[in-house]
Amino acid sequence: MAEILSQNKVIVKSNKLKSQLIEKGFGEKKENGLLILDLKETLYLVEKGKIDIENCNQEKYDFEKLLKYAENRESQFYTKYVVYKDLREKGYCVKTGFKFGFHFRVYPKGKNVGEAHTQYVINVTTQDKSFTMPELSRMVRMAQTLNTELILAVVDSEDDINYYKIERATF
Repeated sequence: MAEILSQNKVIVKSNKLKSQLIEKGFGEKKENGLLILDLKETLYLVEKGKIDIENCNQEKYDFEKLLKYAENRESQFYTKYVVYKDLREKGYCVKTGFKFGFHFRVYPKGKNVGEAHTQYVINVTTQDKSFTMPELSRMVRMAQTLNTELILAVVDSEDDINYYKIERATF
């Protein structure tokens, strides 16, 4: 049984799969009992061979096809996916940070949403992007407001990632 791709989300139908994914910190459980995955979570699970995806017309999506689909829907999708995958493989629960103005919010290793407070907020960028001081200042202030640490994830041309913790210095 394949899960259903709809716009920029995937609806998980299988109850057994829902339970397994929730236990591992994937998806967002809705009041109606549905489990919704975002495209980065879905691509990661497809790459690992954990789920099969199809659209409402029963057209199947493999890793390459889903990646192309996602890249057409979200700016710098692949760069963000590289960081998502790296953090997941390091044992972190990674969720979207969109409503807070960041690419990701990250929970402590071994903890899921509801078990701990967000430890980090992460902005993803490439090595050729620069930030103005007001942009950095806004990010730092917002991270402090959320009581988290700000991390800039800089992806280079070979998909290597450098993580930089940015914080306010007071004297």
